[in-house]
Amino acid sequence: MVFTVWSKGFAPVYIDCIIIVGRHMKKGENMKPTITCGKHFANHCKMTGSRFEDVCLGDAEFDNVSLAGAKFHNVNFSNAIIIAANFGGVTFKHIGPAPDETGIHPPQKPVLFTEADFNGSKFEKVNLANVEINNCNIVGLKVDGILLSDLISEYKAKSG
Repeated sequence: MVFTVWSKGFAPVYIDCIIIVGRHMKKGENMKPTITCGKHFANHCKMTGSRFEDVCLGDAEFDNVSLAGAKFHNVNFSNAIIIAANFGGVTFKHIGPAPDETGIHPPQKPVLFTEADFNGSKFEKVNLANVEINNCNIVGLKVDGILLSDLISEYKAKSG
């Protein structure tokens, strides 16, 4: 696992193994950074409770990584690729670009979900304009409380 880290005014850095056992850092906790500029490599290490602030992990690669219980706030995942991930119990909120200086949200780049299991999931206050649903199991899928399968059957009957 290699983390590429950018810090304001510094060149890329690769994080070495940081071990923090039985201790969780809290926001505002007075700790000095332990990662210095230069090349580092993290492999087979435990980084539980680590905190990353004002860090760019662009083009980083994560393989066999546990982020269970991790919190992401104000994170840019643009063009990220997530494969073989378990999102059970995850909450996604305020997804999309932040509003510009006039308060208008610029359009979100298209997102692709493929071979995903959203069984029992809910989408609330989600902009689904121009969304396509193809080759999907829609048994029990409701839109505003109406079964989508019923709407499709009615549409097909009318368009005959």
